[in-house]
Parts: sequence; C-alpha cells; structure tokens
Amino acid sequence: MEGVLKTGGAMPLSVVARVTTWPLIGLLALPVIGWLLGGGIWHWLTVMVFVAMSVLDPFVGPDNVNHRPEDEAALEKSLFYRVMLWLLVPAQWAVAVFCYWLFTQAELGTAERIGVLLSSAISVGFGATAAHELAHHGQRFDRWMGILLFTPINMCDFAIYHNYGHHNRVATPEDPGSAKYGDNIYAFIVHSIIYKTLMGWQIEAERLRRQGRSPWSLHNGMLWMTALPLAWLAVMVSLFGWLAVPLFLTHFLFARVLLAVADYLEHYGLARRRLPDGSWEPIRPAHAWDDSFLVSSLLFCQIDRHSDHHANVGRPYQILRVMREAPRLPYGYLVMLWVALIPPLWRRVMHPRVEAYWDTGAAAPHGRPEKLPERYRQSAVY
Repeated sequence: MEGVLKTGGAMPLSVVARVTTWPLIGLLALPVIGWLLGGGIWHWLTVMVFVAMSVLDPFVGPDNVNHRPEDEAALEKSLFYRVMLWLLVPAQWAVAVFCYWLFTQAELGTAERIGVLLSSAISVGFGATAAHELAHHGQRFDRWMGILLFTPINMCDFAIYHNYGHHNRVATPEDPGSAKYGDNIYAFIVHSIIYKTLMGWQIEAERLRRQGRSPWSLHNGMLWMTALPLAWLAVMVSLFGWLAVPLFLTHFLFARVLLAVADYLEHYGLARRRLPDGSWEPIRPAHAWDDSFLVSSLLFCQIDRHSDHHANVGRPYQILRVMREAPRLPYGYLVMLWVALIPPLWRRVMHPRVEAYWDTGAAAPHGRPEKLPERYRQSAVY
C-alpha cells in the first residue's frame, strides 16, 4: 500500500480499496459493544445496524471509481490488503467465542437471547465474504486463513466447490450456484446448499482418482473441510455446553443462506452458450450481474463487482473493476437480498431487466422451458 499512501489521495481508488476490511471489523465488534452498553435492547444492535445499512444503501448510491491501469501492479502486490484480511481471523474467532459465552449465560431473557443469536450470526457470518476473498488468493497461507474464517460458520467445503466447481461451470445448468429464470428462491437455497457440498465431494474424488489415490484417503480435502468445523463445535460444546449447538447451527445457516442468495442475485437467468464441440463458451462479463453500491460493497469485500471477478478469476478485491458492458442490478446487494426473498417483488423488479438484457444477445437465456416467455425458448440453455 506504500505507493497509495504516498499519493496523498491522488490515486483514484474505490472507497472499499481505501477502507479495506475496517467495516467488517466494525461489524464484528457490534455484539461486544451491545454487551458493554448494558445488554437488553442493545443485544439487537448488530441487527439494527444491518437493517439501517440496508435502508441507507440506495440513498448513498454506487461507487463506480476504478483504479488506473498503471497503479494495478502496486495495488495487487501490496501486503497491506492481505494483512487487513488476516486481521479478521483472530477478530472473528474472538467475537465468536465471546458470543458463545454470552448466549449461554443463564440470566439472559428470551428476547435478549434471540438478539444475541441473530446479532452473532450476522457479525460472525459476514466473515464468509472475506473468507471467499482469501480462498481465491494464490498464496497458500492466505487460502488457509480463508479456511479458518470459514471454520466457525461450517463453510470450509465451500472453498473447494467454489474455486473448482462454480468458477468452471458458472452460468451453465451444471452449476448449482447459477439460478435459472423462474427459480423459486427458497427451493434454490436448499438445492444450492446441498449440491454445492455434494459437488465438493465429487471434485475431490475425481482429483484423487486421477492421482491413483482413494477418495477416502487423508489427501481428500473435503474430509479436512468437514473435520475442522466439527472440531470447532466439539470445543464450543465442551466449553459452553449443549446450548452452543443452536448458536453453531444459526451461524451455519445464516452464512450459507447469505451466500446462496448472493449467488441467486449474481447469475440469475444468464447462460453461456454451448459450442459445437459440446464445451461452453468462455466466461465473459455478460455472465454475471454487476453492482457497485457503496454500503453493500463495504460488507461484501467488493465482490458485487462480480462480472470482473468471473471474467478475471483471481483478481484481489482491491482491484476489481466496474465493468461497463456488464448487466447491472438496480440496487445493491443489501437491498436485493431482501427483494429476492419476496418472489413476486423479485419478478417485478428483475424479469423486465433480465429479458431486456437477453434481447441484446450478450448472454443466452437460462431457464426451464415452462418458466420462460415463449419467444426465448428456442435460444435458451436448459
């Protein structure tokens, strides 16, 4: 980051590239702050802040600033951005353990306990966005730091599916993380969670068979990705008793649902065309919905600049760009998450936008024949 700091602000950077992971660290601190303020209604502080950020996002608007090409190499190599991601690991683990301690306190009333449950799920669960970022880094240490961030929310296996399944099969019927036009969001969440994990096991089994090894050997990454969260749960139960189990399950469900709904937003109705040899066309910006609303970007490590993330896999979050040619979501993730959870509202907001983008020919329609308007059925990918 040295080159950035010397410019005195002259280097054009997105706000997220300037503030890095401080918003996520602040979100992590909220359950502790709520407790320090005396508990009661303050145990709901994280929930209140999350809702407030969702309300503010469309009013703050997008941050469409892209860095200069000549600054990219220095930004990409900067150790500062990696260190800021690493800091989330001890912060997340400390807050997670604190929340287990707080949740299991006998003097908490029902409303307070629910507040702690939801607040901790949000603060700890959003570690998944930074974990996703680290899981894409080329450095093995960074990838393991991502695994550690995934551990308390039982999402370690996501790294295998996501890197070796989703990024190869995105915007095709082969990817459980690419939503088809007309998919019900709740059915998609359940299907997505189950089949992402199954695909992770399949990917590892195929990799080991190519190496002449048994899928049930200790070389199977999915075994380790499953064992780590179970070990975390065992330690939490030994420290805090069986009341730790509902907290673990809530953290797991929030993070899984958060990323499943994000997947739903990111590729809804967009397909790559199949080539004459049976393969899929290369991934382009047209195959992911792009977005850059500032408040959402702060919590999602700028992954809402999703078209660049897929067209150029491995670009760290500080140099992800707004792609002008990509399809655009009308609002930020923090708003669109809520819209997606109300299917009639989702159809009203997104279906005209999806169909208008299909009409440009940039991406093929992705949907089941019975769910598609008739004029798109012949050109659709099933």
